[in-house]
Amino acid sequence: MTYWKNKVVVITGGSEGLGRELGIEFVRLAAIVVILARDAGRLNLAVDQITKLAMPGRVFGLVTDVTDDTSVQQAIDQIMAEHRQIDGWINNVGKSTRVSLVNCRVEQYRELMEINFYSAVRCSLAVLPHLEKTAGHLINIGSLASKTGWPFVAPYATSKHALSAFHHQLRLEGPRRIHYLHVCPGPIQRSDSNVRYADEATGLGTTAAQPGAGVRLKGIAPQCLAAKIERACRQRKPDLVIPGYARILFMLAQICPSWTDRLLMRTNKKR
Repeated sequence: MTYWKNKVVVITGGSEGLGRELGIEFVRLAAIVVILARDAGRLNLAVDQITKLAMPGRVFGLVTDVTDDTSVQQAIDQIMAEHRQIDGWINNVGKSTRVSLVNCRVEQYRELMEINFYSAVRCSLAVLPHLEKTAGHLINIGSLASKTGWPFVAPYATSKHALSAFHHQLRLEGPRRIHYLHVCPGPIQRSDSNVRYADEATGLGTTAAQPGAGVRLKGIAPQCLAAKIERACRQRKPDLVIPGYARILFMLAQICPSWTDRLLMRTNKKR
């Protein structure tokens, strides 16, 4: 708890899901948490829910559109005016979809690149000077899809691959005092997991609507993932892949891509 006491942690997309659990985790550890979201109603509800837990830290909400330069800069300016520092920034906003490659439109790629990639670039570049002053943490929430493809999620995987490349560039060229963490989890448990993509997945087979588009992995509890992310920050790890054994597949994909592709496709058909 001592490490995070009174440190300021900002979480984009913090009103629900993993973002809200991250807020709870850092407030539990006595941090000052600022959650950013576009929907004022959901944002206020999340702030109220976390506040009622009566934990050592504090939580605030700012209505912010991370797809807009001005909105992001205004949020950072307000945070600095009220709290005078930023010690951690988590680019958590993200969106997926279900679509076949041949039927996917350019607009769908553009939408997911804006939400999953450009928003992280926009926020990261804007907050770097403040994180450098505090030797803070910049966390990008990616996915296993940051490392590999999978059927029916082409725009999502493409945007997450781009985020992975940008994060690597941050590690190589970003201010050295900052800790950069790339988080690549499998499917995260949600109450609407089995119906979330039902409409989009029509005609794509029985597994496309499932979490991870049918990848054979157990869903990760968001509370557990939030705790692992916090610990990885304190340990200043460069990346966090869950489940860890997925690294073996990613390594094989570099050595023998054709064999790995066949393995992925066979796994998908068995579902």
